[in-house]
Amino acid sequence: MSGMTVSGDRKGAVVPARKAVLYCLAILSLATAVIHFAVAGSHFQEYWLFGVFMLVVAWLQLLWAIGAVAMPGRVVLWSGVIVNTAIIAVYVVTRTVGDIVGPSPHEVEPFGFGDGLCTTLEAVVVAGCCWLLAAKVDRQVRRRGMVAASAATSTATAVLLSAALVAGGPEMVMTMGSAAPAGTGVANANVVLATDSPAGDITMPDPHMQMAAGMRMASSAGCDTFPSKAQQQAATNLVNASWRQARKFQSLAFAKAAGYRPITPTGAPVVHYLNVSYYVHTLFGGPVLDTAQPQSLVYANTPKGAVLVAAMYITTRQGPTPQPGGCLTQWHVHTNLCLQGSLGVVAVLNADHPACPPGSRNRVTPPMMHIWFVPIPGGPTAIDASDSQIVHAAMRVASPRNGTA
Repeated sequence: MSGMTVSGDRKGAVVPARKAVLYCLAILSLATAVIHFAVAGSHFQEYWLFGVFMLVVAWLQLLWAIGAVAMPGRVVLWSGVIVNTAIIAVYVVTRTVGDIVGPSPHEVEPFGFGDGLCTTLEAVVVAGCCWLLAAKVDRQVRRRGMVAASAATSTATAVLLSAALVAGGPEMVMTMGSAAPAGTGVANANVVLATDSPAGDITMPDPHMQMAAGMRMASSAGCDTFPSKAQQQAATNLVNASWRQARKFQSLAFAKAAGYRPITPTGAPVVHYLNVSYYVHTLFGGPVLDTAQPQSLVYANTPKGAVLVAAMYITTRQGPTPQPGGCLTQWHVHTNLCLQGSLGVVAVLNADHPACPPGSRNRVTPPMMHIWFVPIPGGPTAIDASDSQIVHAAMRVASPRNGTA
């Protein structure tokens, strides 16, 4: 009897190598599911179909991880190859050609650590499944070796996954957070100030937020001071006055009659208009935050026509950057624009267009501040948002019928 027991123990001390590899691939697939679940909400904010896609992908990857452990076989392996290859293909298209559907088609999505890690893990799952499908012989490995490999994979994946969820990806770029009371930083307590703007409540920008490529704050010092009651009231007053004065510019024809002219390419998802006379007034010492004469207006092109999405205040180079709302009213600049004249934008520098067209040059823009009239993440004093977020928000507000901006 004792001999039979020893023999059984020895037999149970080894497992197929295929099983060990599948356990590790299941761990990687589980991590990709977590990432997709984490970003589904922000994708719903951009466009409902994007959010649905993220949820479907997350569930498929979660179910595949369970199937790889519970029902290993060629069907599971082939499904791992097909599903993950399709997901990778969608990722590559959105980072090269741009979105195929949604509120801003052909807008190329930026690369982030979170989405890059997710795609890398998916590629490893595909490669692992292909290797298992092609393997002719399944050798044996010690059970403790399988446990060690699974533990090492889990640890490394957990570390990378934690970094990805903290660092985020492009879907988290410019997402605003909340703030904390004075003396404790700005990471924990809430600032929620009701406004008259269709953009909703004012909230506190996250001082550690990721900035979109080609953007930076006008001040190199991080703004992390909790706003006083007076500053909170000033921010609310600025938003309400901006909306009250800008409502007439919901009519694009009215804005053009008032002297606003496009300074970014027309027909784009988001188009900026400038009133030269108002900006000249600022150049000669006029108030920067003049709600009756905002230097710039921003429109989003939607299926229902152009929608006014923001007033944008622009100061002069080295000019004043008043912050009546403290850290609720911050200024930013753009560093990757090709400018013709003072503010005419003719191109954006990126990997595909590393040089400015003739007649233009790359210069840092003067500082600017948005006051939003559509519900983008972060509310009416959010520092900026992606074009897709802006267009999606514009589709949610009432607007007079306009042509294309």
